[in-house]
Amino acid sequence: MRRYYLLIGIIIGILPVKAQQITLESLIQKARWNSPQQAQNGLIADATKAKIKELSGSYLPQASLGGQATWQSDVTSINISLPNVNILPPPKDQYKFTLDLTQNIYDGGLTARQKELAEASKSVEESRVATDLQQIDEQVSNLYFGVLLASKQAANSEIMLNEINQRIEKSKAAVDNGVAIRSQLLNLQAKKLELEQLIGDLSKRQNAALEGLSILSGENISSIENFTVPDLPEYSPEINNRAELQFLSAQQEQLRVSEGLVKAKGLPKLGLFATGGYGRPALNFLARDFKTYFIGGAQLKVPLSQFYTGAQSSEIQQLKINQLRLDKQKENFLMATEVRYASQKRDIERLKSQLVNDDKLIAIREEIRKTAEAQLDNGVITATDYLTELDQEDTARQNKALHEIQLLQAKQILKLLLGQ
Repeated sequence: MRRYYLLIGIIIGILPVKAQQITLESLIQKARWNSPQQAQNGLIADATKAKIKELSGSYLPQASLGGQATWQSDVTSINISLPNVNILPPPKDQYKFTLDLTQNIYDGGLTARQKELAEASKSVEESRVATDLQQIDEQVSNLYFGVLLASKQAANSEIMLNEINQRIEKSKAAVDNGVAIRSQLLNLQAKKLELEQLIGDLSKRQNAALEGLSILSGENISSIENFTVPDLPEYSPEINNRAELQFLSAQQEQLRVSEGLVKAKGLPKLGLFATGGYGRPALNFLARDFKTYFIGGAQLKVPLSQFYTGAQSSEIQQLKINQLRLDKQKENFLMATEVRYASQKRDIERLKSQLVNDDKLIAIREEIRKTAEAQLDNGVITATDYLTELDQEDTARQNKALHEIQLLQAKQILKLLLGQ
């Protein structure tokens, strides 16, 4: 049985392993997680947790120690003379050491509103981070499509280079046989050098984009072998998940909670208190000895200043004005998004139409080039005439490659525009 498992392990080990495909979406996710901005969410959550823990402490009894030593110029005395009774005034130096306890019974919902505000502030900060992370989506998308475009352009140039190499071989034979002049061969060789230089430049551009993707994603991406061309649908504007909208909504929620906090500050507060002390005098202010004492009771506070200063209504009015401002910002953002969406849709339709024409044009240019090849072989046209037709076919192919990537980019921009 052990040999059986060993045999299976060897077979699995020698089987070819399919390399994992690299997709645009996977790189965007990796870049997001690799971004220093992403770490802020954890810090924001920790700060909010600490704030809520601090606020929860207000439900616990609050204790404090106090001490006081004083000397006063006069003290209370009773100037009554009674037989056999001597009432001495308390000493002018007095001392007090206390332990004070308070217990919140009802704070008008103040603590609960403060907790809600902490959570609302957390959502605002997280939305702000999400807005910043959208820039990474755009960076990765641009680099990714840059890699794909360079790859397509290089592939087209390789096709032309292979064609030129074939023409060079035939031209060499013709020159050797005295059928063609050497300038024909030199023109072809010059074109070959131009194509090789172009392929080298495209390779450098591609490597630069791959390096950028490696930095953003935190992974070593050195080849485009496993890159996939994204299949992007056309997204509907009915659903808009842009982080900016979430950021504005989070700010509105923060203002709503702030309004509740302002109202809670103006509500009555009820609590218990107790004070235990040791001092001279104690509760009997005529006593001359150190004694312990205790005071306890309930305390009610009803804020009244709001009724004549108008501070509360003024704060609430400011919050409502800010709410209206955020509403207008939302409307403005949605309108701008609608305009950009319409523009992108027109670009997509234009590029689709161009790709249809590109296929037709390439077929025509290819046919013309083949005719030019035959004419060159028969000495009817020069190498310069042939290269002109070859360049036009190459231009048609490169235009198609460019339009294909532009179409993908337009669809990706539409996706990012709607946050989908």
